[in-house]
Amino acid sequence: MSMVCFDLSAQLHAKEQALRSIQVTDGESLCAYLKGFWEFIYNHKMFGSVYEIYADNVEVHRENGFVLRDIPAVEHEVMRLCSAFPDLKVEIPAIFAAPNGENAYRVWMRYYFSGTNTGPSIYGPPTGLELQKEKALNISSFHVEKMDGEWLITFETTGLCCDYIRAVCTGDQSFTTLEL
Repeated sequence: MSMVCFDLSAQLHAKEQALRSIQVTDGESLCAYLKGFWEFIYNHKMFGSVYEIYADNVEVHRENGFVLRDIPAVEHEVMRLCSAFPDLKVEIPAIFAAPNGENAYRVWMRYYFSGTNTGPSIYGPPTGLELQKEKALNISSFHVEKMDGEWLITFETTGLCCDYIRAVCTGDQSFTTLEL
């Protein structure tokens, strides 16, 4: 087996250990923890890490009234998006938190996706079109609580750029070529 594989594995393990070692003591450290795990999940395709940041009975309310209930549903959605865009990257330029009672926070995050549709999606075969970061704006609001010593997302409201993702996956040039 190639040493490259072992090197990459060691790097991912070190990154995961660094994330797990973040001591959440305030809103700023909570944001660093959540941002780090989101980047780990999307940028490194470490899908099982959704179990590190979501409560078992999480509800994720998305655009158009779509609701995900429980961690496996969240993991499936992440995997479906990354399957359509194998090189998908998330960039999180803004995240902040405010206390919401004792051992709880509200967190708001603005993030962008970029990647190329080189994998099949629910819309059909790949188009080869790219998600352009400026057009792939997403926003999320999280309720985060300390449960059994862990900081977990218990409720999320997310507005994904689903119409834009659909246009990229279907080749709808009328939408994907719009100028901002």
